[in-house]
Amino acid sequence: MASPKGTSKVYFIKASAGDGEELISKKARKLFKAGGFASRFKENDFTAVKVHVGEKGNNTHLKAQYIKGLLDELLKLKTKPFLTDASVLYISQRRNSIDHTILAAKHGFSFKKLAVPFIVADGLLGTSETKVTINGEINKEVFIASDIARCQSILSVAHFTGHLGACFGATLKTLGMGCASKRGKLQQHSGITLSIGDGCVLCGECFKHCPADAITLGSIKAHIDREKCIGCAECLAVCKFGAVECNWGAEGEVLQKSIAEHAMGALKEKQDRAVFFNFIMSVTKDCDCFDRPNMPKIVEDIGIAASTDPVAVDKAGLDLIEDRADRKMADLIDNNELNPLYQIQHAERIGLGSAAYELVEIG
Repeated sequence: MASPKGTSKVYFIKASAGDGEELISKKARKLFKAGGFASRFKENDFTAVKVHVGEKGNNTHLKAQYIKGLLDELLKLKTKPFLTDASVLYISQRRNSIDHTILAAKHGFSFKKLAVPFIVADGLLGTSETKVTINGEINKEVFIASDIARCQSILSVAHFTGHLGACFGATLKTLGMGCASKRGKLQQHSGITLSIGDGCVLCGECFKHCPADAITLGSIKAHIDREKCIGCAECLAVCKFGAVECNWGAEGEVLQKSIAEHAMGALKEKQDRAVFFNFIMSVTKDCDCFDRPNMPKIVEDIGIAASTDPVAVDKAGLDLIEDRADRKMADLIDNNELNPLYQIQHAERIGLGSAAYELVEIG
């Protein structure tokens, strides 16, 4: 990982979903070799391959076969790789390890398809965690899924998408939110305050989906009990009428900083034993946690970026998208209150890497 004042190399190869799963896998493997990433892994490492298997009903998530070549490289190095993710807060098949593993298999993330097992890193109910001291600006300690904390090396595979609270989700969010236990996720969302505005039509969707039973339906509109609310923003995600309100300008900054600090916790003592891939294809307005099929792309497919620096690979991905679209990320997701640089700048400030990078294109 480069020092904050240094310039990190980000390896890039053009790719699109239209290339097909086999060619995309070969391109990702080519990046792995070009970057010399094998040096990050050792024989008999328990290597966490952090993925997002996609929500039930979502079909724009990364396809399992995209990473087959990367897994083959790890197996060739005689590591002990395992596909992994942690449980979510909201009502979902990914809320416990049994249903999560079944969904992963349905989406191709299984030993049968990839010769590598899928293990939910924070246990049966998302409570198997390790407290990691980081002494950050927002968090003095963070709660990381136990199997992430215990592994020796990490291959992070992120799907670059928009995000309703962080503006975009890629490597830093995959590490910070994705590697946190349920308590760690609650900690990251704790600064978010949501309310129901006058656009409410009492459809009841927010009431049905709230995992904390914090929403009641009144005679005119729904109401959120702030004492019960855990800030997961599921109500915001499911509302089709724009009735759920949040001051993202202020609260989005805190969320992004907390994501960066949890990423720091996930990487503690593994800073030199990790590699980060961003797949910048099928980039949608919302992340893969949404259960909607056929979500439209907000930019044409660009390719795959990889680095040993999580800050640089996210900054490069953001620049590639904004250059291709000739629009800012916040504009692409229709929320100009959000500033995507908060997570990058904070991650750089706390020593996770450098926003300065050299893009090395591989033919």
